[in-house]
Amino acid sequence: MAQGGRSVVASARETLALVLDENAPPLEHDHDVDYLLLRLRGHLMELGLTAPDSPCPTVEKVLAEARHVADIDGPGDYVGARVHLRRLAEAVDVVIREMAGAGLVCGHLPECPSADADDCEAARVRVSRPEIGCSELCNGVLIFDTGCLMPSGAVVAPRRVLPRTGSESKAVDS
Repeated sequence: MAQGGRSVVASARETLALVLDENAPPLEHDHDVDYLLLRLRGHLMELGLTAPDSPCPTVEKVLAEARHVADIDGPGDYVGARVHLRRLAEAVDVVIREMAGAGLVCGHLPECPSADADDCEAARVRVSRPEIGCSELCNGVLIFDTGCLMPSGAVVAPRRVLPRTGSESKAVDS
């Protein structure tokens, strides 16, 4: 999910802000519009790879709709190209929101750290199961009282000192 330490969603949101944010600097040239169209198409491709076989039909539907918009050749005039850019940006935004709703990508702002990050345990809790001493974090890490299970299957020992139980501190007399 992360490329070079940056997630697909974080970089896509930066591009979306350049298109959809009313405070973004104006696009003055045709090549600016073309560049952002290419970036959005690339983000859409990466998002599709993030959820290749999504069990959520809504995600599949919005991905297909966004891909359809991305496949359309933009008009040759500047205004038409800007309208096409905005439509594609809105479609990519819907894809991110649906994927976040389905738990396929992080929808939090600021985004949770990836499972590969040193601070992976700082991600928000997605599902808490205190009765079994386990929580699933937004990044897919399972936190137990006795350590973590990473999405890769790697086991990580607890990073905190576990409290001593009463029986460990008593000396045994023979």
